[in-house]
Amino acid sequence: MIVLQSHGGKEKAKPLNEMIFEADRPAGTDIAVDEQADFGYLVPPLDAPEDYLPQSGETVGELDELGNLMIDAVNTQAEDPAGDSTMPPVLTYWGQFLDHELTARTDRESAITSVTNAHPPVASSTVESQLRNARSPRFDLDSVYGGSPFGPGITSDVVTVISGMRHPTFVNKMRVGTAVERGPLPDGLDEHRDLPRYVQVQGSVREAALRIAEAQMNQEEFQKFSETLPQRALIGDTRNDENLVVAQFHLSFLRFHNKAIDFLASHNTGWIPDFNSAQMLTRLHYQWLIVEGYLKGVCDPTVVDKIVEDRASHFFRFRAEYDERRQNTRLGNALPLEFSAAAYRFGHSMVRAIYDYNKNFGRPGGILPNASLELLFAFTGGGGALDGDKRLPKNWVIDWTRFVGVSPHPADADGPARLARKIDTDLAPPLHTMDKEGNDETDEQLKALFKSLARRNLRRGYNLRLPTGQAVHKYLRQHGAVETSPITDVSAIFASKPALRDFLKNTSSRMFERTPLWFYLLAEAEQAGGNHLGEVGSWLVASTFIGVLLADPDSALSRGFTPEQSPLRMPDDSTIDSIAKWMRFAAVME
Repeated sequence: MIVLQSHGGKEKAKPLNEMIFEADRPAGTDIAVDEQADFGYLVPPLDAPEDYLPQSGETVGELDELGNLMIDAVNTQAEDPAGDSTMPPVLTYWGQFLDHELTARTDRESAITSVTNAHPPVASSTVESQLRNARSPRFDLDSVYGGSPFGPGITSDVVTVISGMRHPTFVNKMRVGTAVERGPLPDGLDEHRDLPRYVQVQGSVREAALRIAEAQMNQEEFQKFSETLPQRALIGDTRNDENLVVAQFHLSFLRFHNKAIDFLASHNTGWIPDFNSAQMLTRLHYQWLIVEGYLKGVCDPTVVDKIVEDRASHFFRFRAEYDERRQNTRLGNALPLEFSAAAYRFGHSMVRAIYDYNKNFGRPGGILPNASLELLFAFTGGGGALDGDKRLPKNWVIDWTRFVGVSPHPADADGPARLARKIDTDLAPPLHTMDKEGNDETDEQLKALFKSLARRNLRRGYNLRLPTGQAVHKYLRQHGAVETSPITDVSAIFASKPALRDFLKNTSSRMFERTPLWFYLLAEAEQAGGNHLGEVGSWLVASTFIGVLLADPDSALSRGFTPEQSPLRMPDDSTIDSIAKWMRFAAVME
């Protein structure tokens, strides 16, 4: 099923009893065919009021105030170096790409997850029985390859659009786009550095996409969609074209696949240089890098190693308990809500307001001294800046050396550091006034709510009846998953932030000891220095990722794949064992 919808807006209201076996529409102008799956609670829902925030309108007001206190009060053109981590900024957007591989649902307005009507929240049993994941929770690159076009409701139009993702002449390769003039490339590589867009495909593909859209949209929505179709990306999950860094990250997968074809054709490896070989090798390298590159970059590596050694036993116990609890309503492949609606939102704190993007929009400042977050959203299919040429200008191609840690540069008077922000309770100012969100709201208070990422995250966690950070920490320690004790008074972490400390201490909901899970995990990371998640946050993220990989018998982790086993090699015959080498093999980085 192809669906067409924006990333963070509302869905049409429907009675809860009509949602039981229906996944929410996947985000964006999706192409990927996908299957439904479940969300469930890691901490089994119990009648234990101390494990949850009080159900009251006053609690909602305090959550909003906490969200306002989380915005870092700095000049967006001169970010404080004290907020920089030691992590390269690629980890921020790699994480976003991975999120789109696993979930599509938890950030949407629905009868269950509404942030505008956050009190009282629905019962935990209602959430588990009726909230559905619109993504298959597997790292199978359905966003890149489009999934398998088989199953009920798959029409010839769906097959046509998915087929359009492949190169029309070199049928074993994926289609990519070509950047256009309007300034120089940031490097000496080729210009084929944009996502494929509808402007470049056969008329039959565009017509199929329009027929699919017209069947799902009202007249106003369809008119807007059809007018903007030429610049829209032809990719499996078009949330990956909502900001330019993740769009360029997605492009690296298309290029990696195509370069794998070229390598197998020019080297005597025994591998046939066809689509299936390139797809398999792309997936295996990607999945190996998830553990060794991404997880060990954002999590405590000792926690990651422990979960791998333990074969994610606690994750599989969670799935077994969920399946037993929800026998009559489950679809399977459940993900913990504590992960999806709290822990994996840690990446929001890593987002910078400005980036040293390339030589044109960064040092030495050929056009601008930096690239603002607003501009990175503008130069995408839905951002409005591609209206003229319908393609990415060459001067907006990313310089990955500034993002993957191979060319470090500290913050100075000439520009921002080539680092992600720390994982902590401070969010960059643009995330409080998000440019693309809430603009269709006529009520100013609702508009402000939708524009504030922190307020939305906090309200959504409350409305999904997530247990507090202390309750999750206690549960994991009782079951031997973590070793540390819960933070009994979170306010004590913030001696250097008296306003935040005093607010937490004086809340009627006693947030200092019954702390919203998302905030608790950010505070835990802040207490540890902010350069990776703390033990509980690391466990929730790594256990879910590793469990998902091990649940797939064809994954790199299940197969015991390492880059040494791959036929693919760098020009110096070394293995592709880092994100930097991935980018160089794909020829998107010098």
